[in-house]
Amino acid sequence: MQALISLIDTTSRKISRLVGYVCVAIIFVMLGLLVTQVLMRYFLGAPPSWTEELAIILFAWLVLLFATVGLREGFHVGIDILPQKLARLNRWTGTLVASLTTLFGWITVIAGIAYVERTSGQKTAALQMPIETLYLCVPVCGALFILHGVALLLTPARPDEDVS
Repeated sequence: MQALISLIDTTSRKISRLVGYVCVAIIFVMLGLLVTQVLMRYFLGAPPSWTEELAIILFAWLVLLFATVGLREGFHVGIDILPQKLARLNRWTGTLVASLTTLFGWITVIAGIAYVERTSGQKTAALQMPIETLYLCVPVCGALFILHGVALLLTPARPDEDVS
């Protein structure tokens, strides 16, 4: 059992790190796209419409992916006045947050898959990419929320660790 818990925690940690690197890459691609659009607008007078659309798609992926990293690393929004004062309350609230996060992940996966299926076959306006490219970020990130939530449930923060 301990080996399974260790495997889940290690997988969660490594995927979180990988997702963090992907988010940094997305930021650089978005920056390049937006700089290209601005330069073409001012120097050529004809900005391409596809750069803005691709930047919007990448931004949606970035926000949801980095939210999963925030959950894993513990830099999500939280109120820690009471948990800092009471160690037992801190453990209980950590378990509650991990449980609710896992539930949120399940709901997100189910609703995200249903939405991807409903919009299947549609194309984006400028790029003519399948719209699933945009909407697939919801169930993917829901699955990551489940992974990180389960890892937090199985390996709660120790009292001597800084959870903020």
